[in-house]
Amino acid sequence: MKTLIRRSLVALLMILSLTAVVMAQTDTTAIAQPDTLPKLTQGQARLLLLRSAILPGWGERHLGYVERSYSFNVSEIALWVTYLAFQWYGTAVENDMKAYAATHAGIDPKGKDQYYFTDIGNYDNIYEYNDQKLRYRTVNLLYPLTPEYYWAWDSESSRRSFDKSRIKSATALRNASFAIAGLVANRIISMLDIMVLTQGRLESRDLDIDSALRPTNDGLSFSLNINF
Repeated sequence: MKTLIRRSLVALLMILSLTAVVMAQTDTTAIAQPDTLPKLTQGQARLLLLRSAILPGWGERHLGYVERSYSFNVSEIALWVTYLAFQWYGTAVENDMKAYAATHAGIDPKGKDQYYFTDIGNYDNIYEYNDQKLRYRTVNLLYPLTPEYYWAWDSESSRRSFDKSRIKSATALRNASFAIAGLVANRIISMLDIMVLTQGRLESRDLDIDSALRPTNDGLSFSLNINF
C-alpha cells in the first residue's frame, strides 16, 4: 500500500511537470518571435520571476501565455489539494491514535515526540522498554518511572492496533511533505519557463544562474540562485 501511494505521488509530480512542457509546445496565445516583442528591463524580468515564485503561471499570464499559465495553475491546485488531504488525514489519525493510547495504555500524550510514540508502539510497557535499554547499556534512552512517561498496554492487540495507526499517520504526513516538494518544483519550473520565454528580450543579458544539489541528513537539497 505504501509503495502504491509513493508511486502515485511520483507519477502525479511527473504528470504535472510534463504538463508545463506540453503546454509550452502548444500555447499560441502569445507571439513566439522575441525579436518583434518589446524589450524587458532587468527590473521587469525580476518581477516576472518573482510572480512565478509566488504563484506559478502568474509570470506567464503577464506575458500573454494564458494556456501556459493555466497548466501551472492546475498543477498548483492539484498539489495543494494533495498536501491538504494527506495533512488532514495524517493529523486526524495521529489525534485518534494518541487518544487510543491514553485509553488503552494510560499515557499522557502532552509534549511527547515521535520517538516516544514509536517506543510505546514497540513495547508492551515502560518496564520492558527500560529493561532492554539497560541490557544494551543505553542508559541515556531510559524513561523515568513517572506518570508523565508511564505506559502499560492492556493487551497485545491494542498495542498492535496503535502501531498500525501510528504508521498510517507517519506515512500520510510524509506524503504531505512530498506534495510540498512538488509545490517548490512547480515554482522552479515556472521560473525557468519565464527565463526561456524572455530569452532574447532582455536589454542586458548578463544573467548568472547557479544551482547545486547537496546531500543532507534527510535526503537531498536543491538550491537555485538567479542573479541579474
